[in-house]
Amino acid sequence: MLKDISRTAVDRYLKVVRTPVDAVLKRGGNRTDALALKVDRADAAARSAAGTAIRDEALKDDARRRRRAADERARAMRLRGVAEEHKEQAEETTTEAREEAERKRKQAEQAAAKRKRQAKQRKERAKKSAAEKSESRKQRAEEKATKTKAQTKSRAKREKLTQLEAKEAALAEKEEALTAADESKRLADAAAEAKRERKAR
Repeated sequence: MLKDISRTAVDRYLKVVRTPVDAVLKRGGNRTDALALKVDRADAAARSAAGTAIRDEALKDDARRRRRAADERARAMRLRGVAEEHKEQAEETTTEAREEAERKRKQAEQAAAKRKRQAKQRKERAKKSAAEKSESRKQRAEEKATKTKAQTKSRAKREKLTQLEAKEAALAEKEEALTAADESKRLADAAAEAKRERKAR
């Protein structure tokens, strides 16, 4: 009976002591869980000490249950902390992965734009080179045609000159032949005249 009274007195005393602390804890805050855990551990320690002092096993069992419950809450808090840390790390990793993906996407866009510019430049250079080659071929063809035309004209002049020279030579030969024929006739006429004169004597 005395133990029951002592146990009740200890329980009421601890409740009275905890009342203002519990009121503060109910208002909440960032550190209320850790503070509540400390209060529960202090409560369990006080009950254990009182149970040992008055040799009350029920009070000591209650203290052990409260200590185990506090340990479980502490473990749960640690696990929540680890989970929160993992969550933050996962969010950070996700953010980094997203930023890396965005960076790679921008790099890919820049590389594609660069390749496009280079392809356009190569196309323009090829077009310019083809135009230059075409112009060069055209110029060479014109030069060749001009040269061929000049050569043909020169050859025609030479052939005409050769023909004129041949014609002139033929005319000279003909003239010489006519002159020789005239001379021959004149000599024949003179000989005939001389013969007639001789007969007339």
